[in-house]
Amino acid sequence: MRTSAPRLLMTLLVLCCAPVHAQENSFSHEGRDPGLERWISYAIVGPSNSPYPFVYLTTRPFTTRRNEFDTILSDGKFDTVSEYTQARIARGDCPGEYPQSNLVWYSVKITLQDRAPVQYCILPRKAACEYLNAVTQLVEESWTADERRDLAKFGKAIYCDAKAAQ
Repeated sequence: MRTSAPRLLMTLLVLCCAPVHAQENSFSHEGRDPGLERWISYAIVGPSNSPYPFVYLTTRPFTTRRNEFDTILSDGKFDTVSEYTQARIARGDCPGEYPQSNLVWYSVKITLQDRAPVQYCILPRKAACEYLNAVTQLVEESWTADERRDLAKFGKAIYCDAKAAQ
């Protein structure tokens, strides 16, 4: 019995002290470059409830964090959204500015990386909802329910369906 006690103790120490290689389970606190050639991201930059969701439309998968959602699209579907997003960014009210007041809730930063320098646009909630609704209508028939899900989540996170004054 005396010789098995040290072995048991050593076994327990090895099990308890062995390195753990678990995946990092952290939250993103700001939008980030996923390291891909083609991507579009949606991030809340005005005050909101946390944790902030970050939605990415990409043509290739990448490792996401707990509050990041990646919708992987075919090149053709991505092209459709990219062209619409480029046109929206080219309008006179973009790139916009980060909210200077805590009264501007749920402003959204749209970032586009599509084989060119990164472009972005910051929109107040009402304009962001109009953009998201237009993207949804643009792709509604050709996208699957899974492909539309993350955009719908983001729209709900910024209260696009709310009737409150903007």
